[in-house]
Amino acid sequence: MDPSDFQRVIAEAASLIAEGDRTAGPYLLRSGALLGLGRQADALADLDLAVIIEPGNAEVRVRRAEIFGRLGRWQSAIDDLDVAIESSPAHASAWSLRAAARLETGRWQEAESDCHRAITLNDTLALAWRTRGRARYHLGNLDAAVTDFDRAVTLSPDDVECLYWRGLALRDAGLNDAAVIDFTRVIELNPRFTQAYVSRGKSYSAIGDSAAARSDWAMAAQMLHQSH
Repeated sequence: MDPSDFQRVIAEAASLIAEGDRTAGPYLLRSGALLGLGRQADALADLDLAVIIEPGNAEVRVRRAEIFGRLGRWQSAIDDLDVAIESSPAHASAWSLRAAARLETGRWQEAESDCHRAITLNDTLALAWRTRGRARYHLGNLDAAVTDFDRAVTLSPDDVECLYWRGLALRDAGLNDAAVIDFTRVIELNPRFTQAYVSRGKSYSAIGDSAAARSDWAMAAQMLHQSH
C-alpha cells in the first residue's frame, strides 16, 4: 500500500466513527494505516481507545502489544498478551509475541514454553521458531537451538536476526566454518551490523584465519567509532 491508500483507510475509519460506530473496529483499522505512515504514537492512541471500548478484544491487544514491543515496553506487551491469550487461547501469534517479550526480560523457560504452544497451533510462524531457538540457546541447548533456527530460516530466509543467532549457536558448538557462512550472510543483508563483524572475527580466529579476523574487528571498531 502507498501513502494514499493509508490515507483512504484513515478517512474511512474516521467516517465510521463520525457515523456512530462505537466498536473497536474503526480504531483498529485506523491504527494499522497510521502505522503504515510511520505515525506510531497516533496508532497507539487509537489502540488505547480500542482497548477501552473492547478490553477483551484479542486482536486489539495483540496489535497494541506489537507497538509496546517496538518501544521496548516488554511488561506492557506481556500484560496485553495475557489478556489476548485468555480471551483467545488458540491465537498462535499472541503466544509467539508473548514468548518474544518474555525472552527480552530473561524469562527463557517461559519463552520456550510459549513458543512450543505457538508452534503447536501454527508451525509456520518464523518468529516462534526463532524465539524458541534463542531461548534454547540461552538455556544451553545448542543442538535444539540450531534445529529451531534452521526451521525459522526456511520460513524466512533473509531474517537477519535469526541468521545471526544461528551463527552464534554454531560457533558455540565449535562449528566455526558454518558460523562464518551465517555471519557473512548477515553482513550481506545488513552491512552495518557491527556485532556480526565481531562474531565473524571470532570464528575466523578460531579456524586460524588471523588476517580475516583482524580485518573484521577493524571494521567493527571503525563502525563503532563512526557511531559516536
